[in-house]
Amino acid sequence: MNAPFQYGTLATKENFVDRVEDRAQLKSFLSSHINVMLISPRRWGKSSLVKVAMEELQNEQKDIRVCFLDAFSIGSESEFYRTFASQVIACASTKLERRIQDAKKFLTGVVPQVVIKDDVTNFMAFDVKFTPGEQDKMDILRLPETLAQAKNIRIIVCIDEFQQLANLPEYKNMEGKMRSAWQQQQHVTYCMYGSKRHMMMDIFNNSNSPFYRFGPMLFMEKIPKSEWMPFIIDSFEKSGKHISEAFASQICDKVECHSWYLQQLCYFIWNATVDEVTEAAYQYGLRQVVNTNSPMFLSDTESLAPSQIEMLRAIKDGVRQLSSIETKKSYAMGNPNTISKNKKILKDKDIIEEKQGSLRFVDPVYLLWFSQEY
Repeated sequence: MNAPFQYGTLATKENFVDRVEDRAQLKSFLSSHINVMLISPRRWGKSSLVKVAMEELQNEQKDIRVCFLDAFSIGSESEFYRTFASQVIACASTKLERRIQDAKKFLTGVVPQVVIKDDVTNFMAFDVKFTPGEQDKMDILRLPETLAQAKNIRIIVCIDEFQQLANLPEYKNMEGKMRSAWQQQQHVTYCMYGSKRHMMMDIFNNSNSPFYRFGPMLFMEKIPKSEWMPFIIDSFEKSGKHISEAFASQICDKVECHSWYLQQLCYFIWNATVDEVTEAAYQYGLRQVVNTNSPMFLSDTESLAPSQIEMLRAIKDGVRQLSSIETKKSYAMGNPNTISKNKKILKDKDIIEEKQGSLRFVDPVYLLWFSQEY
C-alpha cells in the first residue's frame, strides 16, 4: 500500500492541506496583473502552494499560461537567460510547436533559442555555451510579453528561490534589466518566491533596489493545527490504520505544524504501525526524522563560529537576556558587540528569529537535533 503522506516532492491533490485563503489571494493578485513576492522559511510548502494555485487558475481562466523557473541551481547569468527563454517558450507553445522543438533538439543535440524580429518569434538552435549579448538579454526578458501579444494569451512567470540570483556576480546588472523590461509588460505577471527572508526583503523592500515596490509581499503562515489534525487522522484511517487524537496532537506540537516535517514524521510513524499507532512507533518516527535530516543540520552548524554555537545553546536553554552577567558565566558568547553581530548573522542565515521579544529556532527539528548534540 502506498503511504498516505508525502514529502520530498511538491504536495498535490489529496496531499495538499488547506491554504484555501492563500490560494485565493495568490490567484486574485496574479490574475489581476499584480506581481507578487511570496516569502516563507524553507520547506513550508510555498512551491506546492504556487503550483496548486496556478493549476487551479489555468483551469478557471483558459487564456492563462504559467511558466515555472527554479533559480536555486542557476550558476551564471547566461544560464539564467537560456533557462528563462526555454521555459517561457515551452509554456507559451502549442503541443505541435513543442513537438517541433523536441524534434529539432533531438536532431541537432542543442537547445532552443529565440530570435525576435519585427514582433515575430522564430525558433532556432544554439549551443549550450551560447552567451547572450546586451540586446539578446533584453529581447529574452521581453519574450513573455512578445509571445503573449502574438498568441493573445496572458503569461504568469513563477520564479522559485528568486533570491539565489542575487548570489551571481552579474546580478546587479541583471536586476536593472529585469525591472526595466518587466515593469512595462501588460500581458505578463510575475510571482517571485523564496525562503531567505532577509535576502528577499533586501531585494523587494529596499528603497535603493530596482525591484522596490514591484508588487505586494506575502508572508506565508503555518497551516494551523486545526487543519492538520483531521488530515492526519483521516489519512491513517483511509489506509486501514488508526491514530489517536492524542498522538496526532503530539505530532503537530513536536514539529510545530511545519509542513515538511509533519508529513515526514507521519510517514515514518505510519510505516512503523501495523494497526494502531503506539508510543514505540511515535518515538521511532521521531528518531528517523532527526537522523534523516542530521547531515543537513551538521553542515549548517559546521559553518558557524564557536561563539554563534554558544548563542544557539543559550537560546535552546531558554535564555532571554543574552548580555546579562549570569549568562556570560555559562556561555562563551563574547562581548556585547560580538553578541549583537552574531545575532544578526544567525537571523540572516534564517537559523533564529525573534518573536514576541524572544529569540527562537526557525527550524523545529534542527532544535531537536541541536539539543541532542549540544
